[in-house]
Amino acid sequence: MEANKSFSLNKIAITFIMAFIMLNFTQSVFAQAKVRIKDISRMSGDREYQVIGYGLVTGLNATGDKGEMSVEMMKGMLQNMGMEVNSSQIVSKNSAAVVVTGMLPAYGKPGESFNITISSIGDAKSLMGGVLLPTLLKGGDGQVYAVAQGNVSIGGFEATTGGAGNNRNTQRNHLTVGYISGGAIMERGVEDRFARSGKFSILLQEKDAILTRKVKEAVDRRYGNGWAAITNPGQVEVTVPRSMQDDPVSFAANIENLTLTIDEPNRVVINERTGTVIVGNNVRISRVVISHNGIRIAVDANNENQGGMGGGRRRRDEKQASMVDVQGETTVDDLVNALNAVGATPKDLIAIFEAINAAGALHGDLKIM
Repeated sequence: MEANKSFSLNKIAITFIMAFIMLNFTQSVFAQAKVRIKDISRMSGDREYQVIGYGLVTGLNATGDKGEMSVEMMKGMLQNMGMEVNSSQIVSKNSAAVVVTGMLPAYGKPGESFNITISSIGDAKSLMGGVLLPTLLKGGDGQVYAVAQGNVSIGGFEATTGGAGNNRNTQRNHLTVGYISGGAIMERGVEDRFARSGKFSILLQEKDAILTRKVKEAVDRRYGNGWAAITNPGQVEVTVPRSMQDDPVSFAANIENLTLTIDEPNRVVINERTGTVIVGNNVRISRVVISHNGIRIAVDANNENQGGMGGGRRRRDEKQASMVDVQGETTVDDLVNALNAVGATPKDLIAIFEAINAAGALHGDLKIM
């Protein structure tokens, strides 16, 4: 038991040491690095549009729908083609009713192709080997924007192993959701025009006021004051000069290529499902005392007997609990090293960080995945 515990603690310690080595390396490099505006933002108008349609996948090897939905859809399609058939003449297990979804590309024009996803809406077992019949794809306004068709790829398989009476099915990936690369062709454009009003907006990935101001200052340094204005945190509106109004895309390309220095985010990211904890090295903790699973954590700026990182006092009370003293206004690095020394698990660390944040003592952004 002692050996296993020692191995587990060493593994935890090594994990966090490696994480903080990478974070410290990132801090030393990333703090001085310059990024392009293009890397942290997108231009207004650079958006996709959702389209949806209902279609039929045929050619299945008895893995299609057992219900009447696909039968009625097949019957209606054949009638539209001038054929009169009875429902009993259609083998439903060889076809499946599906929903087809896709995203129209930004500034898309008729004739462009895009990817589509096909998902079963009946009781089909698999879409493997099927062919999507021509399907109309409509936008939110009810207009038809594209037509989809093609061979369905599901990226998985289903196999039966074993002898007679002892068969066992093996399945990989999801068999009722398929994909067709370039399976839809646009019939109608979205009629977008970049900077139609003589202006466009830079939309930042992070809605950060300081970063927004830095973007505006970068534009001001290159073109002078008056061309960029902050409208909201995360949004900078840029006016296209008259000399560039015939070619606003080139002007936007020059803006996207401007560089600026960004700050390292003070952030703690926690994934409770996997036990993963990622901590920015500049996140600091105020004076606080926490008790968790027999571990008592004291962050006290007035404690004269404690040392620096890993130098805090640790003692056990009558219940064999651990006491961890960490210097006040310390970094999370100090806290993690002290907790690792007394055997705190990643699950303990997650609970402790959440409690410190709830107490208002964590000076950083806590994100729980």
